Amino acid sequence: MIETTYDQKYTSNELLEKVGELLGSSVGNSEIYRDDVVIEVPVDQLLSVMDRLKSDADLDMTMLVDVTSVHWPDDDREFELVYHLRSLSKNLLLTVKTRVADGEGVPSLTSFWRSANWQEREVYDLMGIPFENHPDLRRILMPEDYPWHPLRKGFPLEGPDFPVDAYQTDARLKVEGDKFWEDPA
Repeated sequence: MIETTYDQKYTSNELLEKVGELLGSSVGNSEIYRDDVVIEVPVDQLLSVMDRLKSDADLDMTMLVDVTSVHWPDDDREFELVYHLRSLSKNLLLTVKTRVADGEGVPSLTSFWRSANWQEREVYDLMGIPFENHPDLRRILMPEDYPWHPLRKGFPLEGPDFPVDAYQTDARLKVEGDKFWEDPA
């Protein structure tokens, strides 16, 4: 059984200091934003950083709450991955960010948290960020052969311009060439 508490083990400043001591030079930029601790780490150190955050007894970041991403198309490393970690036993929340370029792989965290499985699949599907060593990396919301990633900033608000297919119907509300709409008589 997981012990939980309402008392925070560390204030935001103490948590930032503790994380800095634990991770050392692995942490790039760090800040306290609206009383939440946010750290940035290079993608090649993501696995070791997450392992240390999860296994450290003073932090006990045993819960991966969320994996999401942001697209910054004007930057060289245009994708920012955002991981929200939680310690129920210490009542702590920590945000870890990393940046990757288009097509660059990110190590999967499914070996640390099973909850990463579907969350990484969603980021892969909607942003096109591949996760290395993921046990089942395939689309989760869009059809497997769908060629676009709808949450990228370049995706048109009206949807992409493509020929009539199973996703679109013609003006008579039927798909051309579909035998279902033919008169049986």
